[in-house]
Amino acid sequence: FPTRRSSDLELKYFIKVADQGSLSRAANELYISYQGLSKSIKNLETELDCPLFEKLGSGYKLTEYGDELYPAAKRIVSEWETLQLSLNQIQRRRHQFYHIGVAMGVDTPFVNFRSQLDQFLRKHGNVVMIDAWDSYCEEKIESGELDIAITFGPVDDVRFDCTVLHQGTLAALVHPENVLSNRKSLRIQDLADQKIITVNRYFRNYDILMQACQSCGFKPRIVLNTVNLTATLFGYQDRKAIGISNNLCYPTESIGEYKVIPVLDQKTTCQINLLIHPRQRKNKAIQQLKQELLQCFFINTDVKC
Repeated sequence: FPTRRSSDLELKYFIKVADQGSLSRAANELYISYQGLSKSIKNLETELDCPLFEKLGSGYKLTEYGDELYPAAKRIVSEWETLQLSLNQIQRRRHQFYHIGVAMGVDTPFVNFRSQLDQFLRKHGNVVMIDAWDSYCEEKIESGELDIAITFGPVDDVRFDCTVLHQGTLAALVHPENVLSNRKSLRIQDLADQKIITVNRYFRNYDILMQACQSCGFKPRIVLNTVNLTATLFGYQDRKAIGISNNLCYPTESIGEYKVIPVLDQKTTCQINLLIHPRQRKNKAIQQLKQELLQCFFINTDVKC
């Protein structure tokens, strides 16, 4: 059984590898390196003095020791998360501060988003707004460090209480030098042989692209990852390279010389979501903030914050 030196993070990693049966897939979902995840698992095995996984072909299978640890690890992680959330709630109640995370780019489809946000923050001097990225917001909602987050999705409805604010699809930014620029829409398979510039793995668009391509049996040829797709794409010398984002970030028909073409497939749907932790559904203060955000930003823009 883990001693107090074992962090809940190592147990989370162990659970993810067990669920995925693969170190590489688990590392991608956890947004850490393969090497870092492997080291964490080895540290846990050293501390427990037993092997938790055995190599099976290209994947990993739980040993007898791992089978024994798995339910206990899930219970420990769940209880630790509940405790962290409770402690954070106590701290926030004492200081009466709330934290809201806003993922980069989610403001694009909404008229006057920033001015409405400023009104909201002026009204609520005890609210701290944090600009971040999707994976950060999700992680901090789960740890209780954020009370509300506005992010790209889709997301896991079990992990989050999710309100969908806007829906769209992946979009390709295609220069006239690329033969695909004449198309009104694309399928994922059309990207199989293309050079692609897209956001990095901390953003949900990256996950949607990778999973959609995987479902079609290929790995996208990504030549660059970036946090600023427009600037990177405009500065790239090969005009045949395609930028991949979504038509929520790029709602117009073109940007500069690049045509914005929707990528229409079952697995290319994307969303903008408002997230809270499921345990916060009965928290009146957070529910009130959530409703005001919905009224100010997304449902009725005439409502004054």
